[in-house]
Amino acid sequence: MNTRTCYIAINGIRNNPGDAEGWTDRFVTWINTRLPDGVVAEKFEYSCSALLRRMHQRQRADEISKKVGYYRRAGYRLVLVGHSNGCDLIARVLEACGAEIDAAHLISPAADEEDFAEAIREGLIRRIHIYGSRHDGALRFAAATRPLLGWLGLGYGSLGLRGREFAALFPEVVADHSDDSCGHSTWLQRGPRFESMMQAISQNVFADHRIPYSTTVQSEEWRPGAAARNDEPKELNL
Repeated sequence: MNTRTCYIAINGIRNNPGDAEGWTDRFVTWINTRLPDGVVAEKFEYSCSALLRRMHQRQRADEISKKVGYYRRAGYRLVLVGHSNGCDLIARVLEACGAEIDAAHLISPAADEEDFAEAIREGLIRRIHIYGSRHDGALRFAAATRPLLGWLGLGYGSLGLRGREFAALFPEVVADHSDDSCGHSTWLQRGPRFESMMQAISQNVFADHRIPYSTTVQSEEWRPGAAARNDEPKELNL
């Protein structure tokens, strides 16, 4: 079994790449100092607003795909970790790479179920872990406004609201770790929350190593449920 593993952290929107205390920086430091030799961490950072994120989304995915390629050719297993819009980028990376990624860890994913369902059916991803919340105000707002903005290409997915349902559809590939006490960025808060998040990701990756590779997955079509009702709209901060 190949134990050389590379984690790549991908932020969401409204992120400042120059902030040395951002969650992606803390993520890289945690992985590089806490996990065994042969396990390394990278990050892909970008900055964009809520309305302009689609403008360079494909270019960002291509840049991440190149980074994935470097590590794959060096014999590393790839684990992609995204927050919010970073999860949509992971879905695009899977499509662009056309090669199997060992695992994706999706934190408050502002992504579409259909994209990951297709990647699963095509065998492009071995394991998916979802860390969502039914009470994620940003994703509830995204789901409520999708009918209005989707036709412009501005809408966001809201997989983080339906992690349990998606995991039930693909139980051999998807594991849900949702916590309805969390908000959109609660998982990444400095201190005990962040430590708990990192422990969970590393433990889940270790557990995945013991699962035999399988080419069989359920093939039912994913039919998203009704959009989550947003009783108290909040500022979209993905």
